[in-house]
Amino acid sequence: MIPMEQRDTAGYGGCAAAALGAATALFVWGSSRRTGIHMGTGLEGHGRDLSVLWTELPLVLLAGALAPPVTWLLTLRLLRGRGAAPSRVLVAAVCTAGVLAVSAWALHTWANPYDPDRVGLTGTLVSDLHP
Repeated sequence: MIPMEQRDTAGYGGCAAAALGAATALFVWGSSRRTGIHMGTGLEGHGRDLSVLWTELPLVLLAGALAPPVTWLLTLRLLRGRGAAPSRVLVAAVCTAGVLAVSAWALHTWANPYDPDRVGLTGTLVSDLHP
């Protein structure tokens, strides 16, 4: 049986993972080029589409808030009874951080699509090279 102190630590880790995941997802989504265009940062507000606030934003927050704590809990569940409690918590934290990093990268890649017509081989914009 797991002592109460260790249970509380595991529960706080899941809550912290959910908060950090939601905050990271909101930051990555909000700072993306795609979201900026939808929110009207283009020329004179062209392309403004505020429907992303009730279509994309809830899904991004939900995925960001669910993926890390599910990873945390599954890792602790799979490691139950194996090794000391601090090592299990450390392994769960590393797995959760990995899932958070991969999901943030995936969201960034989706929200900032690569456009080979606009970027040259050196990384400069093509429009900067040809006036």
